[in-house]
Amino acid sequence: MHISERPRTNLTAEVAPASADEFGLGAGMIAARRRKRRWIWGSLLATLVAAGAIYVRAATSLPVVAVVEATPTTAERILAVTGRVQPRESVAVVPRVAGQVVELTKDEGDLVTAGETIGRIDDARARAALAQADAAVEAQRRSVDQAERDLERARALRERGTVTATALEAATLAVTRGREDLRRFQAADDEARARLDEYVIRAPLTGRILSRPVDPGQVVSANATIFEIAPMIDREIETEVDETYSMALALDQPARLAFAGVSEPVPGTIAYLSPRIDTSTGGRIVRLAFTPPKNLSQAELPVGLSVDVNIVVERRDGALTLPRTAVREPTIAPHVLVVEDGKVARRDIEFRDWPSANIIVDGGLRVGERVIVSATPPPVGTKVEVSTQ
Repeated sequence: MHISERPRTNLTAEVAPASADEFGLGAGMIAARRRKRRWIWGSLLATLVAAGAIYVRAATSLPVVAVVEATPTTAERILAVTGRVQPRESVAVVPRVAGQVVELTKDEGDLVTAGETIGRIDDARARAALAQADAAVEAQRRSVDQAERDLERARALRERGTVTATALEAATLAVTRGREDLRRFQAADDEARARLDEYVIRAPLTGRILSRPVDPGQVVSANATIFEIAPMIDREIETEVDETYSMALALDQPARLAFAGVSEPVPGTIAYLSPRIDTSTGGRIVRLAFTPPKNLSQAELPVGLSVDVNIVVERRDGALTLPRTAVREPTIAPHVLVVEDGKVARRDIEFRDWPSANIIVDGGLRVGERVIVSATPPPVGTKVEVSTQ
C-alpha cells in the first residue's frame, strides 16, 4: 500500500509586535502609563532622600532641656496649715459637791444666761441638815422668847421687892445666853442653807454650751466637768505648727483665712504663740484673731469649724524664685543647672528651705539665667537645645 505523505506544516513563525489598536489601547493611555512610572520612581527617590536627611539630623541633633528664666518678682513665704474655730475663752462648769446628778436642764448647743439653773446634784442629806438647823433655830427662838418674858416678870417683882437681885441677874443672864445661842443656831442654819445651794448647778456666764460630758444619774466627783460654756462672741482660730517652722512666727504676723462658703479670704493676725512645744507631737499652739466678713458673724461660726490658714512669714520684693524640683541635692550641696553658651553649667546656690512648691534663692544665681527644670538633665558641659516653660 502506497501511503502518500502530506507536506509538513512549519510551526516556526515570526511574530510581529502588536500595535496599540490591536489591544484596544489608544496613544493617550500609553503616555499616561509612562508618566505614572516616572512619578513612582520620583516618589521613591524623594522618600529615600528624606529618610537620609532624617537619619543625618537624628545623628547630629542635640538633647532638649526644659528651662525657666530667673526673673525678679514679689514673693511671699507662706506657711499653710489647717486651723479650727475656737472660743477665745471658755468655762468648765464643775459641781461644788460630789454626788449623783439628778437633773440637767440643758444640752450641748443650748444657749444659757448667767445665773440660770442648769442642773442639780442629789441634795437629800443637805435638805435634812437644813431642816434640822431650821428646827434648832425655831426651838432656840422660843427659848429666848420665854427667857425674855421671865426677865420682864423678874424686873416687875423686883420693883415690888418680892424678887431678890440675884434672881433678876439670873434672868438677865438667861436672856443673854439664849440670844447668843440663837445667833449660833442661826449661823448654822445659814451654813446649811448655803450648803444646800451648792447642789444647784448654775451657768456662770451667758453663752452657748459646747459640751455636756455627763448624763443624769451619774455619780460625779467635785472636780468633774458637767458643762463647757463659751461666750457667743470672741471667736479665734487655733492651729498647731511644727516646731521646725514655728520659730519663724511672731505676734501680729498677717494671715489669710479661708472659710467654707466664703469666696474672699478673711484677714487675720497671730494673737498668741504658745511658750512651749508639745513634746508628744512636736507642735506649737498658735492662735489667730480675725474679723469675720460682713455676711458672717462670729456667733454663726460653729466651734470646731475647719479653716485653711496661710500665714505670711515673709514678703520680699525683687526675689528670684524657682520650682523646688529645679534644686539638685538640696540637703547636701544645693545647686541648679543652667544653660550657658548653649551648654549645661552648674550654679551652687543658697536658698531658704520652706515647705512650698517654689523656693526663694538667696544667692548664687543671676537674673535672667536659664535654669534647667528637666527631671534627668544631661551632664555638665553637654550642648543642649532649650525648651522654655
